[in-house]
Amino acid sequence: MGNVHSGSTLTRTTGALDSFVAELGGDIIYERSLGSARFLKSVKCRHKSGSVVIKIFIKPDPGLSLRNYHRRLKVEREALFDIPNVYNYQAFVETDKAGYIIRQWIASNLYDRISTRPFLSMIEKRWIAFQLLNALRDTRNRKISHGDIKSENILVTSWNWVYLSDFASYKPTFLPLDDPSEFSFFFDTSGRRTCYIAPERFYTASTNPEISAKKSKLLDENEGKRDGKVTEAMDCFSAGCVIAELFLEGAPLFTLSQLFKYREGEFNVDAQLVAIDEGVRDLIKQMINLDPAARPSFDTLLHTSRGTVFPESFYSFLYNYVSSVNDISPTYSAPSPPTATPSGVVPSSSTTTLRPGSSLGHPPGAPTAESTPEALPSESDHRLEKLWGDYESVEPYLIPDIADEPSTSITVEYTATSANISRPFQDILPVELHIPNHDSSLQIVRGGRRAAFEDGPALIILALVTANIRNCHLPTSKIRALDVFLALSCHLTDEAKLDRMIPYIVDLIHDEAAIVRSAALRTLMQVLMLVTVITPSNAAIFPEYIIPNIKHLAQDPEVSVRCTYAQCIAQLADTAVRYLEMGQALKAHGTFRLTVDTQEYDQGHFEVSYDASMQDLQNSIQEHLSALLMDPSSIVKRAILHNISSLCIFLGRQKTNDVLLSHMITYLNDRDWLLRHAFFESIVDVAACAGGRSLEEYILPLMIQALSDVEETVVAKVLSTLTSLCELGLFQKMRIWELMSATLGFLFHPNVWIRQGSAAFIASAARHLPASDVWCILYPSLRHFLKSDIKEINELSLLMTMKPPLPRRVLDAAVQWAMKADKTSFWRGARRNSVKVESPRESVMSVRKTGNSTITRNKSEEDEVHLSKLQQLGMTSSEESKLLAMRDYILKLANATSSFASRLNSDPEMGRNLKVIGDIELQKLGVVPQTVFLKTRSSEFMPRSSRLASSSRRSTQDSSGRTPILSPTFSNRVLSAEYSTSGAPFEDLRRRLATINGSVSSVGLGPPPSRGNFSPITPSTSSTSHHISGLPTAIERPSSPTESILSTANSQIFRATNRLHIGSTDGQKAAPAVGSSKANATGLLDTHSKIRTEESPDLSGRSSPMSMSTTLRPRPRVPSLLPISTYDGQEPGISNLLENLYLDNNRELQQDFGPKIHEGPPRQTDATLISHLASHSDAVTGIAVSPDHMFFVTASDDKTVKVWDTARLERNVTTKPRHTYNQHHARVKCVCMLEGVHCYASAADDGSLHIIRVHITQAGALPKYGKLQIIREHRVDTIGEYITCMSHFNSDSASNLVYATTHSIITVLDLRTMRVLQTMENPRHYGPITCMCIDRKRSWLVVGTSTGVLTLWDRRFGLLLRSWHVGVASTGRSVRIHQCVVHPLKGKGNWVMVSMESPRRSTDRSYTNLVEVWDIEKAVLMETFMTRTGSSADPVPDPHELIGVDAEIRPAAAIASLVRSRQVGGDLSDTVPRLSSRSTSTTKDTKIPTTPSPDVRAFVVGLDFAGHSTSHRSELTDLVETSSIRSAVRGYLISGSEDRKMRLWDLGKLERTAILSGLESDIERPSYQAFSTGTASTYVETWPPASVTGAQSNRPPQRMSLITHSQQNLLRSHQDVITALVSIESPFRGGIISGDRAGVVKVWRVELGD
Repeated sequence: MGNVHSGSTLTRTTGALDSFVAELGGDIIYERSLGSARFLKSVKCRHKSGSVVIKIFIKPDPGLSLRNYHRRLKVEREALFDIPNVYNYQAFVETDKAGYIIRQWIASNLYDRISTRPFLSMIEKRWIAFQLLNALRDTRNRKISHGDIKSENILVTSWNWVYLSDFASYKPTFLPLDDPSEFSFFFDTSGRRTCYIAPERFYTASTNPEISAKKSKLLDENEGKRDGKVTEAMDCFSAGCVIAELFLEGAPLFTLSQLFKYREGEFNVDAQLVAIDEGVRDLIKQMINLDPAARPSFDTLLHTSRGTVFPESFYSFLYNYVSSVNDISPTYSAPSPPTATPSGVVPSSSTTTLRPGSSLGHPPGAPTAESTPEALPSESDHRLEKLWGDYESVEPYLIPDIADEPSTSITVEYTATSANISRPFQDILPVELHIPNHDSSLQIVRGGRRAAFEDGPALIILALVTANIRNCHLPTSKIRALDVFLALSCHLTDEAKLDRMIPYIVDLIHDEAAIVRSAALRTLMQVLMLVTVITPSNAAIFPEYIIPNIKHLAQDPEVSVRCTYAQCIAQLADTAVRYLEMGQALKAHGTFRLTVDTQEYDQGHFEVSYDASMQDLQNSIQEHLSALLMDPSSIVKRAILHNISSLCIFLGRQKTNDVLLSHMITYLNDRDWLLRHAFFESIVDVAACAGGRSLEEYILPLMIQALSDVEETVVAKVLSTLTSLCELGLFQKMRIWELMSATLGFLFHPNVWIRQGSAAFIASAARHLPASDVWCILYPSLRHFLKSDIKEINELSLLMTMKPPLPRRVLDAAVQWAMKADKTSFWRGARRNSVKVESPRESVMSVRKTGNSTITRNKSEEDEVHLSKLQQLGMTSSEESKLLAMRDYILKLANATSSFASRLNSDPEMGRNLKVIGDIELQKLGVVPQTVFLKTRSSEFMPRSSRLASSSRRSTQDSSGRTPILSPTFSNRVLSAEYSTSGAPFEDLRRRLATINGSVSSVGLGPPPSRGNFSPITPSTSSTSHHISGLPTAIERPSSPTESILSTANSQIFRATNRLHIGSTDGQKAAPAVGSSKANATGLLDTHSKIRTEESPDLSGRSSPMSMSTTLRPRPRVPSLLPISTYDGQEPGISNLLENLYLDNNRELQQDFGPKIHEGPPRQTDATLISHLASHSDAVTGIAVSPDHMFFVTASDDKTVKVWDTARLERNVTTKPRHTYNQHHARVKCVCMLEGVHCYASAADDGSLHIIRVHITQAGALPKYGKLQIIREHRVDTIGEYITCMSHFNSDSASNLVYATTHSIITVLDLRTMRVLQTMENPRHYGPITCMCIDRKRSWLVVGTSTGVLTLWDRRFGLLLRSWHVGVASTGRSVRIHQCVVHPLKGKGNWVMVSMESPRRSTDRSYTNLVEVWDIEKAVLMETFMTRTGSSADPVPDPHELIGVDAEIRPAAAIASLVRSRQVGGDLSDTVPRLSSRSTSTTKDTKIPTTPSPDVRAFVVGLDFAGHSTSHRSELTDLVETSSIRSAVRGYLISGSEDRKMRLWDLGKLERTAILSGLESDIERPSYQAFSTGTASTYVETWPPASVTGAQSNRPPQRMSLITHSQQNLLRSHQDVITALVSIESPFRGGIISGDRAGVVKVWRVELGD
């Protein structure tokens, strides 16, 4: 390309470039030309995946081949592909007209970035130079040179990551010194005449004849060979020029003419480099040395600059970390090269992928053109997630060396005006961080620094965050980025905070997500508060930038955002004032007048005075504040009141009165009592700022009025506020007397907070009054409230001597009485007295007169009635005086309650009011409750005296004669019918409900008129019987109790329009009153599940006509003749409710139709593999499940115990354990759970026993697991001995762990104290103990040994009761016992199920015993589970009870028997007594089976699989074994065997037994039979012979079908011996966990067949 063409081709016309781009196909669209280069035409084009850069070489001759260049570029691309800082071409295309080089377009190069704001800081320049040297070092290590290093060929992303691009192996290495046109053609693409070429690359024919000759030869050959090799020294010179340009703010180091002079030694660069730091200057000088040999290699440069030019953190952390953040993005495929190429030319490459970093054609920090609307995680989300998660590890590298920081003798601290103590997690400022493993408080709160002295590595991390935050899709990522912003702020300079961070935070204030806007505002305020020094350019940041950008938040649609702004506005005002003061200080010191340009540019701003700026700031804040003060949400108003004192100081006294106070007063009329409470919480600060006049004229009258607030919490806060104002000395003496008279009565208030508040105010007021006034005027009135005299009036003495308060029920009744004050002389007299004008001091003295008086005079008849009610509630004569003392308060409270209710009624949005006021109480609406009796089936035929009268009387009677109601819980609550008169908020609604339609209410209390054939029911009748015409007289409705008041609706039975039609007549009936309301009344209606009594047995429905149709179709039905309740209304909701309740209480009606059947055909029992866990590397030795089935643990010979979460078997499925416990340094042999706790015990073959606690917290949908904790350790005494089996149970005094060892020792260990409670020694000659089981009452235990001996121990007394052999009935030799378990269903807890190994002799029968069931009380074999091969018709020995052979007691005899059994060919038929009398004549010579033995190695039993119980112990031992119990409970046994099969044995119905796993598809399923003789049983599994299954098909299976079949069954079944089994009930019923000898754990879900 560049080395071939003569100078005549350099000026060749090129024509339109878009025509060349069109050759690449329709996927690439020409956009614009880049630059004015003549050699390669660079154009920017659009592709469906983004923008691309295409460099076009226009062929001067169509026959010219670019194959050599193509090959060279491809080699370079493959060599440089994985270098982080290199970004080479991605695709090459050659056509007849041109050659094309394609790469992704990146927006910015180094030349552009140097002159773009924000300008690069010193640390960023070093960072870019460091990356450039790393890129060049890595390329040189791959034997690749660049050849054209310049600032335009160095691409820079928005987070300052550098990519070295446009490698120029196709450009000439050497250029003629006397012909600059070649330099211009190939290298001066920008036209700036800047030169980065090393001096030795220029030659003349006289001084370098060999180069001249070589170039002439290449021109003749025209083969695309290079004219020379670009050395590392040449690239080093070019890189030095680029680094110099970087540190010189874009000024080039050399032009072409200057380089020629420099080559000759006539040009010195020291004057240009003097402005650069010394270390960098020395580096540049080394790189641009005239002598190529003196220039160091890139590796040497990096090594010598470590810690000097480049910080140590670049090498040790930052470079690798930022590179890893770039590479975590998802794989992004490159755009495919054009498919439509002319003349069938095949593109050169299509396999390259884009450099991870961004979408194609976009800078890796800028938004893409085609953004998806759905919020899926983007690359930026993943990067910020990593940054947020890693920040704790990143932060240590951001802290500079303390010695490098300059020390200053003067420290200026700017703090906010509000010096309130911050409350973390209550106040939003200072912000609490949420970063993993990081302190939640900011560094400045912990006493750290606010800012760095100079820019450091934190600026690089900041650029990484800011570049990615704009492209985030998830709100959580943005919020986490804001947390990282705050954490970084302490490591950044103040200028960096304002210039680099604030714009991105302000941008997030306009985010779509409300939670992001709220977090951004909070972060913005916090960062602005951290700044202590500002630059002149940032002096006006608040009025010109911050306030205009956040003003829209005052009208934000989300309440949470407005609330956050309301909480921040005080700090906003304080911080704005602080910035204004700092700007004024800069102006006063003349800092602004730095240059003439700056002065001329900003002169207009400087002329603005401080007062004018302050006025503008106040007006802006006031505008936002007014909008928030009038916000419709009370939460926003409360947020403003939270820190009101700072706003008062900011606004000044005048605006506090005009703006704040005028709006705050309206809050006292708000329905939200929390807002009224917040008003009085903040009014002290406002009053102190507003002045005494505002306090006396506006605030104090409102406070006195609020002393009668309907919410007592507000009253208590008013008293607290009065105390605070009094302590500040803001009250005059007359005001104190006035307040004293209003608060003395509160000493009798039943609310303890109000009593304490009143006592505190009186004590405070007494301190501010003269002693003469206190003891002469106050104390005589106060004395009536005290039980004894006091020496000093303080809060403690008042509270200790205070009389008992007025009872709450008396106060409530008095308020109801006072609400009718116009009709009573008692309260009317109080009103008349209140009209008389008294001085404040006289009002206090008047309290003395009422202190000991009683309510005797001026009583009307109505007063007498109410007084008698109060006395019935417990009011005594002493409480009458308390009532008199509180009379003014009670009257005001009654008026306030009435006015509050009237305000609610005047609001048209009644539904909203109902929600505000709380639960709807029907009795306050005047709704009279109605009693409804549900009938039982026996009530139609039983005599009247035996029906439900007694039970209904119990459920409805009340001693005070109240009417029972149908309460929201349908329980036995009773409320008075006369308690329906209420003057509360629903008075108007009740009145409207009663008068709608002008009809008589159906819920009235009057006696009903006689209708048809029905007799009226009066409240006094209890024996009147009612007869319905056409029905037998025995069918009667039970009468109501005498005390209950029935409504008129009770005199008619269900009409025919109800779902359950009840016989009735169509008599006339008054229309019920119907009212509607917008409120939705919701509740849960439940009842007793059984209403009928045990004394009245049910009769069958066949005796009488009955229709109990339960269909939901809306078709007319024939009315039934029998009522189900006494309700006769027409409300369908109540009718449906009563019908459902009736059906629930009479479920025996369903028995007439027979048992329920399943829909669809019967299903087969099937096991679904849920999870395949292959974490263990050796045999699984035990599995245990936690008591609550939240997790299970597996023990293995690989020396680990693993904890698995059962919740993740259903959601977030994972194959990794939650924890791996590896503190056992030997093979773990057994594991068991501790009863009732999240702990397990594990034992290893080195004798160790560890008790481990698993910490679990249920914080959400999935539990969180803490670290494992070793809480107990134990070790067996003898070396070589270890624990083989364990069991745990709790007793009243100990946590008992029972374990057995290889040395036949059984130990009971108390885990609380780690004391050995009991030791039992099994006979050693029985062999090591292999298994153990304990009964439910923990009175006995059975152990099995490796020689086949079962031993029964009395655990209570430590006695060995019996030992006998098992498994010798068919084998004649000792066999190993694998497991023993208590039978779940039979034997009353005295039967144990034992599995043992099968014989390995050639004379074995065709059947194998799998499990034997023994009665340990008699040592008798009761049941046998066996498997065989043959026909189901083959005979089976008759089962009969077999007595076990006692084990040898003498060790010598046992040893002799063992020796004889080990002799080859020895016949033990004579030496070992047989257990059975089975004939041996059926023994045939059979071949040793090649298939694995079906021995059961592990099994688990229970009552109802996928049901309630999966215990290993019998839960029915105390029950009598009856046929009904046996039919109701299905016992089961799940076995895992050496032939890798799992069987589910149904102990209730053997035919349901199924093979859960391990059954090959081409083998016929076995059949199951049960044979019983008396109490003995044999359960046989019969497999068809192999010849039968094999003869079914004469064709050999195809190879592919065999492979497919093998692949399908490879992971489904176990591939090794099943060694452990447990069942689980969470997260799904019917779960099984199995482990095998290869270390594989499988989780199964079993669907039981029908």
